[in-house]
Amino acid sequence: MGITAIGVDVGLTGAIAKVGRAGDMECWDMPTLEVNRKRSVSAVQLADLLREIRTPDCKVVVERVAARPGQGVVSMFSFGQSYGVVLGVVAALELPLTLITPQEWRKGMRVQGGKDASRLRILELKPEHSAHFSRKRDHGRADAALIASHGKTQCSYTDTNK
Repeated sequence: MGITAIGVDVGLTGAIAKVGRAGDMECWDMPTLEVNRKRSVSAVQLADLLREIRTPDCKVVVERVAARPGQGVVSMFSFGQSYGVVLGVVAALELPLTLITPQEWRKGMRVQGGKDASRLRILELKPEHSAHFSRKRDHGRADAALIASHGKTQCSYTDTNK
């Protein structure tokens, strides 16, 4: 039946998804805090979530992100900070980690362009889990679920934390 994969779509509107050995799925929005009208990923809440959902056979698959053309300096700094928090928490919990580019998982999962394309594709693959993806803003959950699904079936195990 394979392994359990935890997929992470990095960012303030990102999410975490767990695809179990039997194909069962759960999704959570990225835990964030807002202080002085600035949101950031909550390392403490993310660590609590990962501790709760990890399994002895799990691996974490995180989207390897990079700067994008036209993105502002402030938003890129925030995005990079979120990426660092996710990687730091995964490393601190000593969870096996695989990094995957958006191009890799999107191609592997046959996702077309656009945010709703991820929602459409996960609904095609996992219609029984449609409640997780009913809102327009659930594109982060859809991405995380597709990242986890791809990691579960396609990625060779690479523990970048050891």
